[in-house]
Amino acid sequence: MKKRFSWLAGALAAAVLWGTSQVEAATILFVPQDNRPVSLSYTVDTAEGAGYTVITPPDYLISGKNYHGEADKIWQWVDENAGRADVMVLSTDTLVYGGLVDSRKHNLSLNTLLNRTKQIGTLHDKFPNVPIYAFGTVMRSPRASGGGVEPSYYDEYGPTIFQIAALQDKMDAGNLTQEEQSSLVQLTATVPVEYLQDWFNRRQKNMTVNRALIDETRKGVFKYFALGHDDTSTLSQSALESRYLKLYSKGLNIDRYGSFPGADQLGLLLIARAHVDRNNLKPSFEVIYPLGGAGETVPHYEDQTVAKTIAEHVEAVGGTLATKGKPDILLAVNTPLGKVTGESEAFENFPMISASTNAFLDKIQTAIEQNVPVSVADISYSNGADNTFVYGLYKRDLLYKVDAYNGWNTASNTVGYAIAQGILGKAMPTQAHRDMLTQQYLDNWAYQANIRKDIYRMQDSIRTDNVRYTGTLNEKLESYMGERVQDFAEKYLKIDPRTVSARFPWGRLFETDITVYDQPIAPLQKELRLQREAEAKAKAEAEARAKAEAEAKAKAAAAGNAAPAAPATGGMSTQIPVTQE
Repeated sequence: MKKRFSWLAGALAAAVLWGTSQVEAATILFVPQDNRPVSLSYTVDTAEGAGYTVITPPDYLISGKNYHGEADKIWQWVDENAGRADVMVLSTDTLVYGGLVDSRKHNLSLNTLLNRTKQIGTLHDKFPNVPIYAFGTVMRSPRASGGGVEPSYYDEYGPTIFQIAALQDKMDAGNLTQEEQSSLVQLTATVPVEYLQDWFNRRQKNMTVNRALIDETRKGVFKYFALGHDDTSTLSQSALESRYLKLYSKGLNIDRYGSFPGADQLGLLLIARAHVDRNNLKPSFEVIYPLGGAGETVPHYEDQTVAKTIAEHVEAVGGTLATKGKPDILLAVNTPLGKVTGESEAFENFPMISASTNAFLDKIQTAIEQNVPVSVADISYSNGADNTFVYGLYKRDLLYKVDAYNGWNTASNTVGYAIAQGILGKAMPTQAHRDMLTQQYLDNWAYQANIRKDIYRMQDSIRTDNVRYTGTLNEKLESYMGERVQDFAEKYLKIDPRTVSARFPWGRLFETDITVYDQPIAPLQKELRLQREAEAKAKAEAEARAKAEAEAKAKAAAAGNAAPAAPATGGMSTQIPVTQE
């Protein structure tokens, strides 16, 4: 079982670090967007580590890899449990569609969707003293996708649909050339019309629902509403729709509404915002970067500079960007030398300390020595840590001296978690704080930036399909991954490997679930492997012996059957007489 900590310990820690008293223990009713670790377990672990009691719908109702979320049943659960809560943090994608993936694949009527949207207002009216923090998404428009998280036709036609949408975005802005217009016509003709209609019709429903949610925000239903831009780019359908929603939301106060890149970080970000509001905090942030692209970096999967994304996340959490004086949190954002982020699995992502990295590490170390809390957002690479940078933290013994570390998925995901964990980490007792850091290092650094490369190579040799990220997994891959994570924990983090476990929660190789336990109760994967190997060896040896014995018997029998007949004796008997008694 995972660690669970008392509110008192967290309250004392927060009082010391923030210079303010903490309100009584609070219960958060949390509806996640699905059951992935970043959406559910990592978010809940962080909130509970900070002293909160978190209640969530039953697991079997929450959207998963192979099943839809049960929106109507979740609504029933919310209605039955809202009276227990001091705060509600709600995924509107779950409440309206069933979940994040469900929002991209459903065939629900617009009437059903809008009726579920109106229920949020009814919930507020029924529990007016329980503030609602809600988050939804502008439906993503990825360059490509697979593994069943988009409509089935997207596997084949997704890249073309993306190109069509990008050109339509450019046309909407009045920047389409004649050549591009011709290309748009040609591309459109290559995709079956029913697929385009299905995709755009669902997006139109999503736009209508988001406008309705913005209307609810104007009515005061939400204490805060965040509308995330799920996987987008500078030219995309998502970017186009976001522009129109920005116009529609004009006039809304930034204290009540925000719309910015990302989706998976929003649940934890709004829990942090609820924490800020309940404790009357106004956290100040100073942002530092290494030499290079810095704040002007436009990360993969996003359509704006990281500086703008950071500013919007700080606003969303109820904080401010410090211009002078000592900040409450120093946000150390590791960006690449250029203005384009890479992928953590890339060959060039290996430890090679540079002058710019050392200079950045110097700034972080100086801040820590001056007792300035540091939260690290490692976005030099998407989908994992920068090995050079984190190895530098390791060599300087800074891994557990920072207040938070994040380096996962998209830049906005990382930034949101870094800000939220930087705030909530201040309310954690020491061991809870260490566990939070351990979880992130093992996921972002150990697995994503290092072990995953080897897992890919193993899968390449055993897979039965052509999809790299979603190939059929077997026990061999998961057990190997678990052993490597435990070895990494022991070698680099100096912790008992039996206190951590790892698995593939959705059967996808780019996503793992790291669990940190308070006792060494996890099976040691190396011992299990050696046991399996010993059993396999013993079985093989037994089978070899049995085979050899069978062959020997067969040879003996064959030899007996082939023995020569006895020689003739001329009719004389050779029988030996015996006496009968």
